[in-house]
Amino acid sequence: MVSVLLCTVAFLLGAVPFALLVVRVCKGIDVRTVGSGNVGATNASRAFSSRGGRLGAFLGIYLLDALKGFAPAFWGPVMVGAADPLLLGALAGAAAVLGHVFTPFLGFRGGKGVATATGVLLALDWQVTVIALAVFFVVRALTGQVFFGSMALGLSLPAAAIALQPEHAFGARLPLTVLCLLLAVFLIWTHRSNLKKHFAARAPGAA
Repeated sequence: MVSVLLCTVAFLLGAVPFALLVVRVCKGIDVRTVGSGNVGATNASRAFSSRGGRLGAFLGIYLLDALKGFAPAFWGPVMVGAADPLLLGALAGAAAVLGHVFTPFLGFRGGKGVATATGVLLALDWQVTVIALAVFFVVRALTGQVFFGSMALGLSLPAAAIALQPEHAFGARLPLTVLCLLLAVFLIWTHRSNLKKHFAARAPGAA
C-alpha cells in the first residue's frame, strides 16, 4: 500500500506542467500555442525572444522537470523505509515520467519525458546519467537536432547500465536495467512525431 501511495504521489508530481507555468508567468501566453505545442523545456524556450532568455528558460524548466523525477526516485524509498530502495525508486521514477508525459492536468497530454527521465536516472545511478547526457550532446552536435540527441540518450541508458556493472546488471541491479530498457523504448515512442516530420521533410518531392 505504501508503494502504491508513493507511486501515486510521484505520478502527480511528475504531472506538474512547469513549462506551462513558467511561460505563462514570464510571457503571459500558453506554451501549447508556441512552436510544436509541446509542454517541455525545448519548446517552452521558443517563447522567449533573446538567446539568453531561451537558454535560461530551457535550463530552468529542464532542471524543474528533472527534479520531478529525482525527488520521488531518490527520497521516496528513504522516506518509506523501503526494503528494496532500487526497485521502489525505479517504480516511483517510472510513475513520475508517466505523469509528465500523460499529465491529467492537461488532458493527459504532456512533454516528451527526457528531463524527468534524466532526473530519475540521476537519483538511481549518476554515472549512467552522465554517459547518457554526453551521448545526447554529441548526437545533438552532429545532427543539429535535439530529438535525435534525446533518442540517443534513451538508447544509451540500458547500454550504460549494463556496461558499467555487467556482473550485476541482471541481478542486484535488474530494476535499473529494466527501467533503462523501458525508457529507451518509451523515449523513442514519445519522439515518433519528430521522426515522421523529419523524414517527411526529406522525402523526394517534399517542399
